[in-house]
Amino acid sequence: MTTTSRIATVEVPFEALVKELGAKRAIEFISEIRESYGNSVVELRKATETLTIEQIEAEIKTLKKQRKI
Repeated sequence: MTTTSRIATVEVPFEALVKELGAKRAIEFISEIRESYGNSVVELRKATETLTIEQIEAEIKTLKKQRKI
């Protein structure tokens, strides 16, 4: 039996932000994120790009058991 692992990625299209926030607030939101966090999204993506959904779920369970989240 072959098991397929899925790689986890999280992206929010700009169109979704515009739909929820309106164009002006979406642009302000993106600007605030860039000012506050710089390239943290890129860094996070690089740090997690090889993790599978299963690995992320296991880490969450571990952190919950340790009451860290």
